[in-house]
Amino acid sequence: MGYKFNRFDQQKITDGEWAEIEGGRFKIAKSGNSVHLEASERILKEQQKKYPEGDIPVMERLRATAREWAEGVLRDWEEMEAEDGSSVPYSVENATTLLMNDEPLFNAVRRKARDMARFENERVESQKKKP
Repeated sequence: MGYKFNRFDQQKITDGEWAEIEGGRFKIAKSGNSVHLEASERILKEQQKKYPEGDIPVMERLRATAREWAEGVLRDWEEMEAEDGSSVPYSVENATTLLMNDEPLFNAVRRKARDMARFENERVESQKKKP
């Protein structure tokens, strides 16, 4: 069997694919997708405008990184609960806060976002084997 041309689903790369992490469900897109890159560029420009001398405080840099991943990679979630048991809705702001405050989860999201096998096109059985 030859190499599968165009084997990655571009919609999955941008919109994400559901993954389970520690009891929660997260819709994770591929890192470096067009939405992620656009968010990264825009946030960098905002920081350069706010800090023209380039001396960006560490917490601002961390927040910017979390925000670019919240906008471009962590696209949704299910089964997210606050400490009091109430449901926490997905929003870019909530996702930014979560990523900033939960390094193990952020690392798990990064790993899932780089796993290219998650973004392959679905293939029917007849496409898998060559006669």
